[in-house]
Amino acid sequence: MLLLTSISDLVRVVTSAVCDIEVHASWVDNASGTITPGRANTAISTATTTTVVAAPAASTQRNVKALQITNNAATSVFVEVLHTDGTTPVELIGVTLLAGENLGLREDGSWIHRDANGAEYTGAQTPSDMIAGYGIAGCVAETIPRMLCDEANLAALTSGTLHLTAVYLRAGQRVTSISYHSATTAAGTPTNQFFALYDNNRALLAQTANATTGAWAANSIKTLALTAAYTATYSGLHYVAIMVTATTVPTLKGNTAKTGGQLASQAPILHGNSTTALTTTLPNPAAAITANGVNAVWAGLT
Repeated sequence: MLLLTSISDLVRVVTSAVCDIEVHASWVDNASGTITPGRANTAISTATTTTVVAAPAASTQRNVKALQITNNAATSVFVEVLHTDGTTPVELIGVTLLAGENLGLREDGSWIHRDANGAEYTGAQTPSDMIAGYGIAGCVAETIPRMLCDEANLAALTSGTLHLTAVYLRAGQRVTSISYHSATTAAGTPTNQFFALYDNNRALLAQTANATTGAWAANSIKTLALTAAYTATYSGLHYVAIMVTATTVPTLKGNTAKTGGQLASQAPILHGNSTTALTTTLPNPAAAITANGVNAVWAGLT
C-alpha cells in the first residue's frame, strides 16, 4: 500500500523524454470511517513531472491500492515514481521501461516490472549480481566483481589505442558514467582520455567527453560521465572501452595473469586492444579485438 495522509501528499511520475506513458491509479479513501473508492487515468507525452494521484481531502486518508505505469511508445523511457508531502519529494522507484513494458505497484506495497508480453522480470543473476551490493556506489555492472578483483598492476594500455573489456548488461539497465582504477603508475602528461560503451558488434553506443589533460594519479579511481545516459536495449555482451594518449599511460587494476589465456581468447574475445592511432575521436565501429588473454581490467558502470 501507499498512504497519502495530508492535503499536501501527492504521487507523481517523472518522465525523462518524449514518450507515450499511460498511468492507472486506484485507491480507497477513509474519512472518519466512511470508505470511498476512487481511480484516475493519466496520459503523459513529454519529459515532465505529472501528478498521478492527487492529495486527499482534509481529515481523509488515501490508500493507493494499485499503480500501473505502461510505456506504449516504440522507444524506451526512464520513469521515476515520487511521493511528496508538499515539501520533500522522495523517489520510490526508478525504472527504464522498454517499449510495451509495465511497472506496477502491488497492494502489499511491492513493485513489479513486466516485459512487453506481461511476463515478470525475475532478476536473473549475472556474475556481477552474485556479489550484488559490493560494487562501487551506484554501480550497475562491473567487468570483474570488485570483491573478486585481484587488484593486480596491469600494463593493459598503449597510448592512442582503444582497449575493450567485456561487460554484461541487462535490457533496461541505464548507464550514466564509467569508472576505471589506476594501479601503481599514474598518467604522465595525458593529452586525450575517453571512456566508452560498445555493443557486441563493437558499434559505439555512448562515450564520455574528452578528459584531455586531466590528472590521473596512481592508485586512484577515475569516473567520467557519459555525454548522454545510455539504456541497454538487449541483455548480453557489451564492451566497456578506454583510450588514453599520454607520454606515460597509467597501469590499471585488474586480475592476475591467467595461465596461457587461450580460453579467454576464444570467440567472443573478452578483452584486448582494438583500434590504434587514436587522438581526439573514438572509432565507430571499433576494430576487431586483438586478444589479450593473460589479464582483464576492472571497470565499473554507474
